[in-house]
Amino acid sequence: MSAGNPTTIALSLPEEQLQLLQTIQEQNAKLLAAMNAAVWLSEEEAAERVKISVSLLRKWRTDGWLRYHKIEKVVLFKTAELDADVEAKGFVQASLSPLMKTVTKRSKA
Repeated sequence: MSAGNPTTIALSLPEEQLQLLQTIQEQNAKLLAAMNAAVWLSEEEAAERVKISVSLLRKWRTDGWLRYHKIEKVVLFKTAELDADVEAKGFVQASLSPLMKTVTKRSKA
């Protein structure tokens, strides 16, 4: 056998294993398509999207409040996950509540 010629090996699998393999391939293709369709944000872009500082975004991330993905040393956020996490936690509404109470107290005086 020479190094330049590949060797072909034929395997025979039961039908149910072939169907399982096909299902896995289809699911992987759907997952890949969904990941490619996702909009990814850097830390700076994510902080700008939710109108907070990058340092606060990092704190929320390290506290486990935001989902993120780390590829090598780069931290990325999916917009759909970021929006859902911020909405679910009520971060933006909570930060405005003390300001609204202060304004209400002043206007009553």
